[in-house]
Amino acid sequence: MATAVKNPKNVTIRGRVSFPVWTYAEAVERNKTSKFPENDPAKIKPEFNLLVEEGQLDKLTDHILNVFLPYCAEQYKKGEKERDALEPKVIKRIQDLVKSGDWEAQPPFLPIKKISEKNQENAPECVASIKVAGPRGADFDLRATVYEEGQLLVPDADILSYPVQKKLSETVHQMYPGAYAITTLNLFAFFSSNAIFGISSGANVAFYMGNLEGERFGGGSDIDEDEIFAD
Repeated sequence: MATAVKNPKNVTIRGRVSFPVWTYAEAVERNKTSKFPENDPAKIKPEFNLLVEEGQLDKLTDHILNVFLPYCAEQYKKGEKERDALEPKVIKRIQDLVKSGDWEAQPPFLPIKKISEKNQENAPECVASIKVAGPRGADFDLRATVYEEGQLLVPDADILSYPVQKKLSETVHQMYPGAYAITTLNLFAFFSSNAIFGISSGANVAFYMGNLEGERFGGGSDIDEDEIFAD
């Protein structure tokens, strides 16, 4: 039997949650006061940032350089209008930025952002912030990895072994700012002009990591608009 080929658009990373907007309703309200409002309600998405340590950042950049961008090159060979197709000179500019590690030198635009001073104080072990967009017009699907019965709101006799994955609402956990979470990013390449191009990342599901407990960030769930709404 042939081994299943991993989707080149997908990469799973973990980190600490920052400035989350988990629901579409919250995203609509935030959009009203945004510096960069979206005028089409159907395009509004919930979003959060994932603060990552060096190893997770390396995993993401390695995937972009060695898996996703080669895939974009192959898509371009098939035809300029193929999804995620990028021409060689555009790929070269993205590669140069990723290799430089200078996340402030954008465009090309990337989901990898320089960590803010506030977040650096909250999570000194982290080195970058990854912007994760949710589904258009819908909420994030929040789940939790449960390691023992005491982490369930209601005991379930049908669970014979742990860990198990459950809806977050069925557990004692909360996806608070500072919590450890893991998500599978879906990467997208885009090119609108020589000034507006790059890679974005989205996800539908975020998992609370029930075996790790991160200290809650100060200031509750206030939004850092520069991180949430920046390209």
